[in-house]
Amino acid sequence: MAPSRIRIHVLTLAAALLVSACAAVTTHVVPLNPAVQYPPTQNVEVLLQKPQRPHVEIALLESHGDSEAELLNDAREKAKALGADAIVRLETERLYHPPVAVYDPWYDPYYFGFRHYRPFPYYPDPWGPYRMVGGGYSYVLKSVAIKYTG
Repeated sequence: MAPSRIRIHVLTLAAALLVSACAAVTTHVVPLNPAVQYPPTQNVEVLLQKPQRPHVEIALLESHGDSEAELLNDAREKAKALGADAIVRLETERLYHPPVAVYDPWYDPYYFGFRHYRPFPYYPDPWGPYRMVGGGYSYVLKSVAIKYTG
């Protein structure tokens, strides 16, 4: 292969990885009555409680992600495809993920042998050859898609 074609393949792969890394929100849809189909809608309201208007529930939605606003927007897009007029937020759960200790051999003084050359002197770390990685919060949004009747 020519070097220019290799560069194009590498750039395409890098772009695909970058785009897939941005998709941090996943939404699972469970239709309540799969036999009933509605045409897609253009606008979907986000409601905090069930409306007083007569309505029928179309599907249950469960979204996982890093921000409640992103979860609501993704659930709204899924509800548009289902033909819903609104989504009702039922529950939002905030989950804590603790940091994880990961072994890093670069900071282990005995990994490379006692007399291994290092470009910088060994710095003793309170955790030794381990690093704390990750941690933080994520959110789970549970909602229901509804269609107004009458």
